[in-house]
Amino acid sequence: MSNNKFLSLNKAVFEQIKLPDNAIVADLGCRDAGFLVGLQQAFPDKIHQAIGVDITDKWFKDVKYKKPIKLKIMDCSKKLEFEDNTFDFIFSADMFECVSDKDLLVKEIHRILKPGGAVICVNCDWDSVAYNGENKDLISKAIHAYAVTKQPWMDDIDSWIGRRMYGIFNKSKLFESSVSVHNVVETEYREGTFGYDLSLDIAWLHKENTGALTKEEYDGFIDNLKSAQQDGSYIFSKPYYIYKGIKL
Repeated sequence: MSNNKFLSLNKAVFEQIKLPDNAIVADLGCRDAGFLVGLQQAFPDKIHQAIGVDITDKWFKDVKYKKPIKLKIMDCSKKLEFEDNTFDFIFSADMFECVSDKDLLVKEIHRILKPGGAVICVNCDWDSVAYNGENKDLISKAIHAYAVTKQPWMDDIDSWIGRRMYGIFNKSKLFESSVSVHNVVETEYREGTFGYDLSLDIAWLHKENTGALTKEEYDGFIDNLKSAQQDGSYIFSKPYYIYKGIKL
């Protein structure tokens, strides 16, 4: 979560974080380590070590960070390569939906957290994402197709992952659990916004010949968004569920 569009979401997350002195923190599924960079800026004198892990290093070349951030390639669907009781705080965003054995990941997070340590997981509830436009059926089809079509690098996909996160953790009885929702709302269709970027991501459905959305349907979807922007009726909303757990 690294560019300006994430500022309000990051703020909502940072407000729930309390770090001890000399904290050791991790981001599971860190991509370009943008969250860890922001965390450093928000808690400049608290972090002793920050470790970002991802299944691939393809985003690491874009990272602009300073010590104490370290980046590692790691598959979070398996046993995590950390010792017990290592971290004071663990963060993860939009990663749980891609992991098939979610119960194992919960247990692993519990194992590597220090007693009393905290985890925050942020996940979009994809089936609750909304655009306004003239063709309701086409827009709904495009969103849902993106939400339920598994991309090649995913072990799993769950369009309800946002609303499920509380239960996934709470049923383990390993954490003191709480949850909140941060809803992104935009009224402009332009570069650098969540709605614009998502509309470009949806293009992969026809480019990769998934069968979930044709090029003609995609083009019609984009035309609907552009028309809504032109006549002043455009709106986009994207709910992020913020789960927080304290290790028991």
